[in-house]
Amino acid sequence: MQKKLTLSQQKYLDIINAAKKYFVEYGFLLANMERIASSAAVSKRTLYRHFKSKKILFESVLIIITDSVNTSLSYKFDDSKSTELQLNEIAYAKIEVLYVTYGMPLARTIVMEFIRQPKMANNFIKNFYHNRAITQWFNEAIEAGRLKPGDTKLMTDVYISLFQGLLFWPQAMSSNAKPTDDVIKSKVDTVTSVFLQSYGLND
Repeated sequence: MQKKLTLSQQKYLDIINAAKKYFVEYGFLLANMERIASSAAVSKRTLYRHFKSKKILFESVLIIITDSVNTSLSYKFDDSKSTELQLNEIAYAKIEVLYVTYGMPLARTIVMEFIRQPKMANNFIKNFYHNRAITQWFNEAIEAGRLKPGDTKLMTDVYISLFQGLLFWPQAMSSNAKPTDDVIKSKVDTVTSVFLQSYGLND
């Protein structure tokens, strides 16, 4: 049975949800703390008791979303499936996170604010943004003889660079609609194919 939230915990959650909405709609600079408080049905005093500044609130939104992703997301190596199929499944799981969990509007807000505040970006990437689930899958795939032995952290960087180059940055830097399923499939197949050309072994 799920434990009922206290009033303070519920208000905290309401503030986070309202803040996410306003950061998406207005961006960091134009998001107004008074509007966020009103949308969350809390006083400004309550808002500032939980979050001392808009910057802290913004970082808290990112941390909570990212922690939720990192806690729930895992990729279990399956010896009965091909390496190609499993890498495609990883890519589609990451697409779900990108387009649904974060959402491209919030992703664009994050990118713009990180450009404006590089120190915030560095702190976020260093402390909260990681891809341990993918690195673990690479370790298991190497042990199973599916990938070439090597630095799995480097493999992760290569894979993420391929993924972001085809499936994140083109959308983040434009206002285009989500690509069609056929376009996404083509890009996922390309990411997997290029990665396996460098690191793959026969299934």
